[in-house]
Amino acid sequence: MHSFYTFIALDLARERAAEADRERLGALAHPRNEVGIVRRAVARVAVAVARAADERLTQGELAVH
Repeated sequence: MHSFYTFIALDLARERAAEADRERLGALAHPRNEVGIVRRAVARVAVAVARAADERLTQGELAVH
């Protein structure tokens, strides 16, 4: 009976280890760090600059050469 409980404990430990590995690999696949925040900020600034340039272009303030 003792070996039965040992095998159940080992099986449960294996399942928990596999679950931890899945979570760890999932976290590595979707990094949540400052790089993503910086990229979004740079993209938002670039979009704002592009919109301002388009607005000036439609108002005729930019000279066409």
